[in-house]
Amino acid sequence: MRRSIRTMLGIAAASAILAVGVPAVASSASAATTTKTATASSYDYDEYWGYYYSKYYDGSRAKAKGHVYEDDHGRFHVEGKLYDKYSPGWLCGYVQVKFENEDGDDSTYWAKKCGSSGYRYFHFYENHVDNIQVRTCYWSKHHESKKYCGRWNYIYEADSQE
Repeated sequence: MRRSIRTMLGIAAASAILAVGVPAVASSASAATTTKTATASSYDYDEYWGYYYSKYYDGSRAKAKGHVYEDDHGRFHVEGKLYDKYSPGWLCGYVQVKFENEDGDDSTYWAKKCGSSGYRYFHFYENHVDNIQVRTCYWSKHHESKKYCGRWNYIYEADSQE
């Protein structure tokens, strides 16, 4: 459902760009530059995501929610809150954010929240992003590793317009 809505929005955006871009080709170069600048803002991406959960451990789960957007310089930002409620003291909430470029290279960032009071704010950004994924896990203090991870969730996917 979510992917089909994105596809429809992408098609609508591409149609709007074509409708605006075709008259610009016929007009002067300065008008084409103005049209290009005006349509650049139509590429802005702004979406809230979450809650995404870890797997259950003894009736508790870590959770994360947030926001993804593109700034004026083409950087994609992921920010959000990580919650760790009702988990045992040896587990911490843990969120991973993976940015992938068009070549398939990825960068993964993480944030950790231990204890059930409040939340941990996180904010990561990257340039040249083709897709972004998020997953929530627990972090085991005993094993120094992530445990009970939920699935990876796409929060941004670039539309291929070839």
